[in-house]
Amino acid sequence: MTDKKRPIISDTLKSIAIFMMMIALIIIVFSLIEDKFLTTRNLKMMLRHMSISAVTALGLTYVIILGHYDMSFYMVGCFAAMTTSYLNKTDIMMDSFMIGSIHSFVIPAVLAGIAVGCAWGLISGIAVGLFKMNDMVTTIGTGFIAFGTAYLYSKGSFIYDNFLTSGITEINNAQWFHVPFPIILMVGLYLISYLILSRSKFGRNFYATGSNRIAAIFSGVRVVPYIIIAFVICSGLTSLAAIMTTSAQGVGNVKASINFLMPAYAAVYIGISVFKKATVIGTFFGALFTSVMLNGFTLMAMPFYLSDLIIAVSLIIAILLSKIDWTSIQKKNPIPDSGTEMAYEK
Repeated sequence: MTDKKRPIISDTLKSIAIFMMMIALIIIVFSLIEDKFLTTRNLKMMLRHMSISAVTALGLTYVIILGHYDMSFYMVGCFAAMTTSYLNKTDIMMDSFMIGSIHSFVIPAVLAGIAVGCAWGLISGIAVGLFKMNDMVTTIGTGFIAFGTAYLYSKGSFIYDNFLTSGITEINNAQWFHVPFPIILMVGLYLISYLILSRSKFGRNFYATGSNRIAAIFSGVRVVPYIIIAFVICSGLTSLAAIMTTSAQGVGNVKASINFLMPAYAAVYIGISVFKKATVIGTFFGALFTSVMLNGFTLMAMPFYLSDLIIAVSLIIAILLSKIDWTSIQKKNPIPDSGTEMAYEK
């Protein structure tokens, strides 16, 4: 028997190379059409906008790994953003001491928004994981409850109070070493998630639960806590992204994250179409892919409503590609080596 040769390039590196070639091709096309595309200002703006959809998609990745779906996160983000906006307008905010250019109460206000978002995720996680309720129906219900509750803060009106004076806009405007803070935050969250899901026992249990739940249970994995944690992370990161959006807009909007659903699923499934499973790296490149396309079409002055069409088409194509098992096709049509051909001729 002959030993099987190990592939020179791993499947992960091949997938990354495919993504890089796709993105490079799109960048070349847009740079030839629009001179402003490769400017530093435009690239920073593109990555800043990408950070919001990428953080949302990162949270969704945890849920998709387990084989579940979350239809509530984008509405939960609306509630979280309004919670932070409501706390931002209180007198406590303006009475708090200053830390640089921001009032110190900005930090508790942001953390409170993320916390209430995690609470909604906890409810969904317990319902799906512990009580075995259908994930799609359950999360649609919890999402609409959260979205409806968000209207109680201002009866649907915008909240403008203290946004220009509290320093909350620094979440979007701050720069470290000339790099916008949202980009640094995005990269940091992705690095942490990569280490958790790809380099730890906790992450391996996540994938084990998603690939074969019964086998995971017999292996000693407590699957219910993992399901709950996934929904909490999804809602928590979406809440953070919604607060980032609120900071960028400079106003508390009850519909701050209402458009997060399609870009998040598109990013995750574009990654799955290449990596064949939900991964942190795949989601990052999926978010980058959609952001580059949207930025290019925006510079070309295409109508804004076409962005939803572009993302929807990308999502459908990605789902179709994710269903194709390329390895089985390759096994059905193997490429014979020279030794096999010589044996056949003899």
